[in-house]
Amino acid sequence: MIFTMTLPLSKNVYLTLLLVACLVRGSASFSTPLAGNKRLAAFGLKSQQQQTRSLFSALQESELPTSKLTIEDYVKNRGGDRVIKKVLIANNGMAATKSIFSMRQWAYMTFGDEHAVQFVAMASPEDIKANAEFIRLADSFVEVPAGKNSNNYANVELITKIAQEVGADAVWPGWGHASEKPELPEALTVVGIKFIGPTAPVMSVLGDKIAANILAQTAKVPSIPWSGSFGGPDDGPLQANLTPEGTIPQDIFEKGTCRSVEEAIEAAERIGYEEGLMIKASEGGGGKGIRFVDNEADLRNAFIQVQNEVVGSPIFIMQLCKNARHLEVQIVGDQHGNAVALNGRDCSTQRRFQKIFEEGPPTIADPDTFKQMQRAAQRLTQSIGYQGAGTVEYLYNANTGKYFFLELNPRLQVEHPVTEGISDVNMPATQLQVAMGIPLHNIPQIRQFYAKEDPYATDPIDFMTEDYKDINTHVIAARITAENPDEGFKPTVGSIERIKFQSTTNVWGYFSVGANGGIHEFADSQFGHLFAKGGNREEARKNLILALKEVEVRGKIRTTVEYLVQLLETKEFIENTIDTSWLDGIIREKSVSVDVNTDLTVVSAAIFRALQHIKEQTEEVKESFRKGQVSVSGIPIINSFDVEVAYDDVKYPMHVERNSPELLTLTCGESTIEVQVTENTEGNLIARFGGETHRIFGMDEPLGLRLVVDGNTILMPAIFDPSELRTDVTGKVVRYLQDNGGDVTQGEPYVEVEAMKMIMPLKATETGKITHALSPGSVIAAGDLLGSLDLADPSKVKKIGTFDGKLEIPESDHERPPMEEISNILAGFSGDAEAVAAAGLDVAEDKDAAATMVATALSEFIRVESIFAGKLQDDVVRDMTKANIDDLDVVIAENQAHQQLRMRNRLVLAMLRQLETFSDRYGSAELTGELLDMLKMLCGMKEKIYGEIALAADSIIRQSKVPSFDSRASELRATLTDAGADFSELAKSATLSAGVDLLTSLFFGF
Repeated sequence: MIFTMTLPLSKNVYLTLLLVACLVRGSASFSTPLAGNKRLAAFGLKSQQQQTRSLFSALQESELPTSKLTIEDYVKNRGGDRVIKKVLIANNGMAATKSIFSMRQWAYMTFGDEHAVQFVAMASPEDIKANAEFIRLADSFVEVPAGKNSNNYANVELITKIAQEVGADAVWPGWGHASEKPELPEALTVVGIKFIGPTAPVMSVLGDKIAANILAQTAKVPSIPWSGSFGGPDDGPLQANLTPEGTIPQDIFEKGTCRSVEEAIEAAERIGYEEGLMIKASEGGGGKGIRFVDNEADLRNAFIQVQNEVVGSPIFIMQLCKNARHLEVQIVGDQHGNAVALNGRDCSTQRRFQKIFEEGPPTIADPDTFKQMQRAAQRLTQSIGYQGAGTVEYLYNANTGKYFFLELNPRLQVEHPVTEGISDVNMPATQLQVAMGIPLHNIPQIRQFYAKEDPYATDPIDFMTEDYKDINTHVIAARITAENPDEGFKPTVGSIERIKFQSTTNVWGYFSVGANGGIHEFADSQFGHLFAKGGNREEARKNLILALKEVEVRGKIRTTVEYLVQLLETKEFIENTIDTSWLDGIIREKSVSVDVNTDLTVVSAAIFRALQHIKEQTEEVKESFRKGQVSVSGIPIINSFDVEVAYDDVKYPMHVERNSPELLTLTCGESTIEVQVTENTEGNLIARFGGETHRIFGMDEPLGLRLVVDGNTILMPAIFDPSELRTDVTGKVVRYLQDNGGDVTQGEPYVEVEAMKMIMPLKATETGKITHALSPGSVIAAGDLLGSLDLADPSKVKKIGTFDGKLEIPESDHERPPMEEISNILAGFSGDAEAVAAAGLDVAEDKDAAATMVATALSEFIRVESIFAGKLQDDVVRDMTKANIDDLDVVIAENQAHQQLRMRNRLVLAMLRQLETFSDRYGSAELTGELLDMLKMLCGMKEKIYGEIALAADSIIRQSKVPSFDSRASELRATLTDAGADFSELAKSATLSAGVDLLTSLFFGF
C-alpha cells in the first residue's frame, strides 16, 4: 500500500512513503494482487524488486546528498557514542512488523541504504506457520520454541543468548512480552549489548504500576485513591526516595500491594466500593490483568482471575475514576538528561480496558491544561534519568478539568503511529538514535517538530520551556482485532486467506499477517492498525469510516471491522462526549449492533448453502469417475435438491432448482425466489434477487455458519443439543467454577478459559447439574464440549419452529434471451419447454432466423443423443471419462443432458410444432437445407423413446413437400377453367380430393 499525507509533501517524503510500501513486496496484507499489478504497471516495472530499485534511484536523484553517509559518521556528527548496525527484534506480530518498517525507512532516508541496519527476527513455529509478516520483512530469523511467550518472546535468557549468537549490537523489545522485564536490560548490559529502552532500575520503578504511583505521589502528582493512598506519613499516601540502585524500598512497595484476597478486601473497604474499584496487576497491560468490581463477592472472584492472568505479578486496588477520559503523553528521554513531550493521545474508547480507538491531539482537554500534563510528564521522567520512549497516562475529568496520574509505561505503545502522524517524528527510529547516545536536540525530526530552521544543526533545545510548532492536523486510529463483537469481543483464532486494504491520501495502516497467514492461540488478538488523518477531528473520523468500509478480511477468524464503523457513527463519538466506560456500556446493553434484514440473511445463507451443495456434489461425482465408477445417479441432485437454514430459532426448509449454471429458483413456504448468482475470483458470491445485487461470503465454523452479507457479518449458530455446553473460543481450560455434579444457572459463568492471553468466563446456556467433560489445563478449540447438563426443566428449553409463511423479498424476473433458455433446457436444466419454444420464434427476425434457431437446437439435441444411441450407458461413461480425465465437467454435462431426455424431448416436440406455424408466420413452409437435414436425422432415430419426435419430424418433412396454398389454388383454378377439361375424370382425381379445402375460397373467388 502507499502511505500518503494530506499536507503538501516534498518529493523526498513522498518517495519515502512509496518506499515503505515497496518494502512490503506486494503482500496481500495491503491490497489485492490485481491492485499490486496495477501499481507495477503504473511504474512500468516488471517486478517488485525493480520497483524498489527505481524508487531508490529516484530518491538518490532528489535532494539527498550524493555521497553516502556511514552510520559511524552519523553517530559521531550527531553527538552519539554507540554504533548500532544489527538489531535483534525480540517481539512478534504488530510490534515487530512496525519496527522494521519504520527503522528501514529511516535508514534509507539517512544513509541511502535500507539495509544499513540489519534486523534479525525471533520466530516461533506458530508464527512461521501463520506466515507472519515480520518474518518475511527481517533480514534473517532465528526459530525459537513454540507455545506461550515465556518459552520465546518473553524469555530473557533465550533473548540474551540469541542476541549474542547473532552478533546483535542492540535488542528492540517492542511492547508486551519482555518489554517491561527489568531482567532483560540487566542481562544485556552484562554481555555488552544495548537494550533499546530505559535502564533496568528505571524500568523497575516506572514499569511497575505500584512503584510508579508511589513515585508520582512523592513528586506531588495528583493520584486516584488506591491501596497506596494510606500507610505513609500520618497514614497518608505512600512516599519513597529511590535507593542507590534506583528502586523503591521493598517495605514501602509492599504496603501498596495486596498479596491475598483478604488484603484486597481490607484495602477496598478503606477506599470504598461506592465509585467502583479496579483490581490491577502491576505487570499487566494491554487489557490483561485488570478487572472492575463494586462488591466484595465479585472482588473475591476477580482477584483470582487477575492472579491467573498475570502470574506472579503484584496486585493493587484503585478507585475507578468515573466519567474519566484516558489521556496520555508521549515522552522520550535521553542519556544526557533531556526529556521531550511529543504531544499526546486520547485513548478513551476502551472495552475491558483495552483500547479500540486512539486519537491525537487530545482535543477534550484545553491547551493550557494539556501543556501542564506534558510538563509534569517531562519532570517525572527527567527526574529519574529516563531513557527511550515511554508514555505517561492520565485520567482526565472533562467536567472539572482535573487530571490524575495513572501509570507510566516504560516502552513504546502500539498506538505510537498516532503521534507520528501529528508530529512527523519516526518513533522507532528515534528510539534507535537515543540508544546510539544521540541527544534529543540533535535528532533531525525532533528539531523539525520544534520548527528549527536547520534540522541538522546541534544547538541545544530547552524542552521544558520551548514549545513545539502548532499541530494543524488530527489523526484517529482503529485497531483491527481477531475478536467477535457479537460475543463480547471474545478472541478468535484461525487462518486468514487474504486481507484487502487500499490506502488513500488520508489513510494508511499495516498488518502483522500476510496472505494465507493466520492468528494462533498464543498471538495477540490485534493484527492490524489503520490511521486516518484530517484537518480536524471530524474529517479524520469520516476518512477512517470510509477506509474501514473497504477493509475485507477473509478467513476463519472474526473481526471487529463492521462494529468499529458503527461506533464511529454514534452521536457520542461524533460529539466527543465519551469516557472510558462508554464502550463497555454499549457492549453490555448491546445498543450498537450491525443489523441485517432477517429474510435477506436467510436467503443469502440458502444461496451459500446451495452453491456449496452444487460444488460438493459435483466433486463427489467427479471423484467417483476418477475411481473408475460409472454410476451417474448423483448427477440429478446437483441441480434439484433441498437445503435447510436455521436462524433466530426458526428453521427454513427450501427446495432449490437449478435453471442454468447461474440461475437458481428457491422455494420456501409461500415464496418462490429467482436468484442469479456468480462467484468472483475473490470467492464472493454476487447474487441478484428481489431487484437488488448482494455480495455474499460464507464459512462453516464449529458452532455454525459465519455469513458476510454486503460487508456485514452474521453468525448463524448450528442447532445443538441444549444439554451440551460448548466453547466458542480456542485456548485452554483454566478452572471450572462449580464442582462436578454441581448446579449451574442459565446466564451465569460455569468455567474460565484462557484465550489470547486473556482469562474469560463462559456462561451456561441452560440450567441444570453439570458434568465436566475436561480437566483444568486441557487445550480446547471452538466447538469442543466442555460439559454436559442434566437439565433442571427440559420443558423450558427453547423450541425451534419451522417457517411456512412468505419471505419479504420482492419478486423479480431474470429475463434471458430465448436461445439461452433453449440451450439451458437442452443442457439438462429445468424450464418451461412450450413457453421457451414459442418465445424463441417470437423474437426471430424472419423465417431464416427462425429456421436457424430451430436447426441449432435440433443439432445440439442430436449431438448429445448420438453419444448414447445404441450403446450401454456404462460403456459410454467409461469411454467419456478416459477421454476427458482432465475435464470431468464434460462427462457430467453430457450425462446431465441425456438424463433429462424427457424434458429435452418436450422442448424438441414444441419446436417442431412451431415449425408447423411457419406458413402462417412467414407465408411459406419451405424448409432450409440445414433444417431439413436435422429433421431427416431425427427421423432416423429408431429407439422407442425418440418415436414421437421421429413421427413429428417425418410429418413436417412430408408437409413441406406439399405445394403452397397459392400454387395449389392456381393449379385447380386453371384446371376448372380449362375448356377441354374432362369433368367426369376430374371428379375422380386425387388432386381434386386434396383440394376440397380450397373450394370455399375458390367459390368466393369466381
